[in-house]
Amino acid sequence: MNPATTVAAGARPVTARGIARLRPAADARLRMLCFPHVGAGAAAFRPWLDHLPPGTDLCAVRPPGRENRLREALLTDGNALLDDLEAQVGPLLDLPLVVVGHCSGSVLATEFVRRLVAAGGPRPVELVVSSAEGPQARTVEDPPLHRLPREELMARVVGYGGMAGQVLDDPDLMAMFERILRADYQVVETLAYSPGPPLELPVTVLGGRRDAFVSCPAMAAWSAETNREFTLHLLDAGHYVLNEAGPVIGRIARRLLERGADG
Repeated sequence: MNPATTVAAGARPVTARGIARLRPAADARLRMLCFPHVGAGAAAFRPWLDHLPPGTDLCAVRPPGRENRLREALLTDGNALLDDLEAQVGPLLDLPLVVVGHCSGSVLATEFVRRLVAAGGPRPVELVVSSAEGPQARTVEDPPLHRLPREELMARVVGYGGMAGQVLDDPDLMAMFERILRADYQVVETLAYSPGPPLELPVTVLGGRRDAFVSCPAMAAWSAETNREFTLHLLDAGHYVLNEAGPVIGRIARRLLERGADG
């Protein structure tokens, strides 16, 4: 899709190369900005479209090097990625904003929320993270994943459930995907959480009961990151919960819309 193309009658055009508006609407009253997991792009959140109530504008971060940004150089610095995004997100702050991070995208989502709060502008109304340990429980493996040998790296990613095993049978596709994986893992493995007081906004965590990589106590550690409401939803899923999370995301959107999304 051409970024300058209007995607719906009466809706704004998609103008930011790093933010895909998956369902823009002229009558939107709530906006969700979603950060994908390692190796993914904005399309990872399309399964949620069927669960969102009218009035919800679903947007997703599209990092360089994938989808319609294939020709752009991959970024390996998390602060550079957030700098780039911060320069583009201004027009999206005219509505109450929910910031969502899935898995490794939770690190970027949380840092982005802290940037918005520090800037003194419109504050997000909620932070939603999934399949991720709280900042105080976070560990980075040694050696980090972005330095693992190809076979070990690919096996780990397939094990997480976010990549089809058939990718391993296509040498060209695997080589392209490996570059994206290493860059994305370097972003989140070298980006530290910023110190700061608990956030003055609700935090909701989604996780799988059968997650073999992130424990329930590690997910519950997110409770230390907020002075407002904290909610943990455990779903009948493993580590990759995007599909199962759709109904819960829909309920979050309806709740915020019903109360005016003003907290």
